[in-house]
Amino acid sequence: MAVPGNLRPSKEQGRAGRSNAETGATLFPVPAPPISRARLPTVIQYHPLQLTLPIGFDSWAQVLTDWRVSRAFDASPFPRCFNAEPELAAPFVAAISRAICLRQLRHASAELLVLQARVEEPAYDRAGGRPYVELRAAMETAQERYFTGLSGDRRRQAESIAVTWPPEVYRLQTAFFASRQRHAAEVERVQRSAAHAYWKTHPRHGIADDFFAAVASDSIPAMMARVDPAWWWRSFFTHLQAKSKRHHAADGRLLDALPSLRAQAKKTTLAAQIARWSETAASDWGWHGGTHYRRLADYADRKARSTVAWFEHRAPGYLGTRTIRCALDTRLRQFLTELDPHTRLLAAERDSLSEHWRN
Repeated sequence: MAVPGNLRPSKEQGRAGRSNAETGATLFPVPAPPISRARLPTVIQYHPLQLTLPIGFDSWAQVLTDWRVSRAFDASPFPRCFNAEPELAAPFVAAISRAICLRQLRHASAELLVLQARVEEPAYDRAGGRPYVELRAAMETAQERYFTGLSGDRRRQAESIAVTWPPEVYRLQTAFFASRQRHAAEVERVQRSAAHAYWKTHPRHGIADDFFAAVASDSIPAMMARVDPAWWWRSFFTHLQAKSKRHHAADGRLLDALPSLRAQAKKTTLAAQIARWSETAASDWGWHGGTHYRRLADYADRKARSTVAWFEHRAPGYLGTRTIRCALDTRLRQFLTELDPHTRLLAAERDSLSEHWRN
């Protein structure tokens, strides 16, 4: 409440009762200083997702594995057996990389196959319930009744050629396999869960001590371990394990599959397609991923350039010229075979006379 005789200056006047025009004051607020760039969130810039596979490589799994093997080779002393022919380092690294990819991606575990076969029928029984079990029993009974009624010659003939089933048996078989088709997704889920439990106790990531135990005796890893065991076990294999603790060749297979997954991402997003692909890879290869596909693509592009430069430094033309590559691969196998103690031992046993030579 204003007291008479003590009037407050208006907004157009300053504190001394003068107008803003007289004092030079600004009526409108002064804009705030711009936000410092240091406070802005950092935006990660990724390279294009469509990668170009370097010349001389069949897949990104080979590129990523070659990169790790070459790093382990450089971290180790140069093997003395290669002093006379240092260019053999290139085919040696490529051979070790192929053995790792073969082990992690193509070597099927017999234990896993038996485990998945063991849980298959119980899973169908649980998914189909009592109607499925009764239908299977009726089909098996009808089939047994049909074969029992055949004579010996007709039974052998039916076992060797396609059988024309009676209408009842055919009807039961059609209903049985239709029921299995309806529950196939649930059985596949159970088998995938069994595979995940198996891979937890039998990891495929990294290089275990017995990683190359199942390779052929005339393979490059086996021969190199016999030719220079001190270098192999004390240096190279130790560094290979250190450089490959989390490595799995399926990382490269994901990059190989990205173009097709992007083409299929029409009704669902690309992330959903990759998640579905990852579930299959985890079940088949024991791969658990862990790296975002865009970051993986960014890393792969840099590793590819480093790997190509390494091969060009060790053996120029090995990646781009097929004749040079074939010649060096053949020379490496021949070179290690000549130095392999098993080769000399077998040659000595072959040249020795048998104790029954007189007979």
